[in-house]
Amino acid sequence: MIKLVGYIPAWGLPDVSPFVTKVDCYLRMAGLPYELVRLPSGDLSKTPKGKLPVIYDGNETVADSGFIIEYLKRTYGDPLDGGLSPHDRAIALAFGRMLEESFYWYLVQMRYRRDQDFKIYDPVWVEFLDFVPPEERAAPVKEFRERILQEFYWSGRGRHTPEEVEQLAREEYDALAAFLGDKPFFMGRQPTSIDATLYAWLIHAMRVPFPSAIGKYGNSLPKLVAYCDRMRDRYYAGFERSGR
Repeated sequence: MIKLVGYIPAWGLPDVSPFVTKVDCYLRMAGLPYELVRLPSGDLSKTPKGKLPVIYDGNETVADSGFIIEYLKRTYGDPLDGGLSPHDRAIALAFGRMLEESFYWYLVQMRYRRDQDFKIYDPVWVEFLDFVPPEERAAPVKEFRERILQEFYWSGRGRHTPEEVEQLAREEYDALAAFLGDKPFFMGRQPTSIDATLYAWLIHAMRVPFPSAIGKYGNSLPKLVAYCDRMRDRYYAGFERSGR
């Protein structure tokens, strides 16, 4: 059975990371048996790229959500994207990269930029670092936050004001809602792998407890709210109640 290694579940979501959630959702959508497990001891230095997700499949170890999904397609077939035209594949790729390389930074602002927001996020990392004695956990959590904020700054997004970042987020939300339109899934009547990416990023922005204008704007768009409900009901029915 495929073993998917993640961080830790939080806020009724499969994992605190949208990248782990993306792979978890893809595995459900593709109907592949798997087990989602927590990284032993929370030690990222023991992962191939110092980050998650990672999957273990027999003798194969694959890191990075994009490479994981490509590996799963090569190994187990491509039940979701086989009917897509080259044109549709190009569109899906472009939107996927927008979510992972651009929209991602809006999640960083929501969680890390303001002290009052990070206070909501901080207990998750304290639990993730439960192998560290309680009196020693504050320092690594502080260091992790500082590193993420440095990446945010050097990406260019962190040089903008919070209000400017919110404006950019609204533009991308609007693009997603406009392309989705009245379709049940992002590319049409049938779900495809881009839906795993879109759903992961939307729920990490819209269904988390951070009081951010970014999350509030997403929840003001009925098409995206209905889409999240549709994906949840199809692939995660009962998840919040069961915890898995």
